[in-house]
Amino acid sequence: MTRSLDRDVQNERPSLSLAIERIGVKGIRRRIEAQTSTRSLSYDVELDAFIDLPRNQRGAHMSRIVEAIQEAIEKGRRRFGSLNEFLEAMCRMLLLKNPYANKAGVEARTIRYFETHLNLIKESIPEAVDVKLAVSMRRGREAEWTTGITMEGLTVCPCAQAVYSSLEEADPNGGLSHTQRTRVTVEAKAGDNPVPAEWLVEATATAFSAPIISLLKRRQEYELIKAAFKNPMFVEDVVRHILSRLATKLSGEGFPPETQIMIEAESYESVHPFNAHVSTGATLSRVIDELASK
Repeated sequence: MTRSLDRDVQNERPSLSLAIERIGVKGIRRRIEAQTSTRSLSYDVELDAFIDLPRNQRGAHMSRIVEAIQEAIEKGRRRFGSLNEFLEAMCRMLLLKNPYANKAGVEARTIRYFETHLNLIKESIPEAVDVKLAVSMRRGREAEWTTGITMEGLTVCPCAQAVYSSLEEADPNGGLSHTQRTRVTVEAKAGDNPVPAEWLVEATATAFSAPIISLLKRRQEYELIKAAFKNPMFVEDVVRHILSRLATKLSGEGFPPETQIMIEAESYESVHPFNAHVSTGATLSRVIDELASK
């Protein structure tokens, strides 16, 4: 006797009629290829994909979520010019394959390489930066984008430097201090117009006392340390500089006042058994207004 597989348990009514905001899959790894007018691009990404679930639907069809990701990749191969276009196509495919859903979202995490260097160091070293792109979409509405990056830099404590210089009668602009490696995550949410990850990197890379660089010869290491100690920064200073530079860039590029900026920083302390943490969030209009009123 052959058992029937026709019963669709997911489509049954749940015992509790409560809506669920996000349900889906996390950690799907894929390679996505894109084609611009001048070159081919390849991204190794880790994907999360979600839909919402109405109160009268017992479960989501997980296989359809994975199918939507795969079909978007296969249909878009070499047709799209950016990772953003792929992700938006995935979002639309999720809604197409799950007609009971009103909202879909896709998040991609990948690595891009940017050149971060001091003017004193002639060679430009490509450094890895973690990039996150997230798109969400309600049925019949435009997509909403969030771009995020995470990178690290070197900070020199200005308080310890000032105390040391005072007690030792050293040069107040170059006294000894303790240093930290500070990890910063920056996100910008700007409606249907995604903020380029490069802008977030540019605003962040120059906010530290000095960048962290993979390959340093002895003279280069000397130049980097010298530059860092001439530019002492609290982790609070780093966050404020990023907020100011990014807001100025977004405002100059015509992004709407309601654009949101979120920054989180953790300083790995070298003389304390704990880390320092800073986080803040603001709309573009609020940052511009505060900068204008200083």
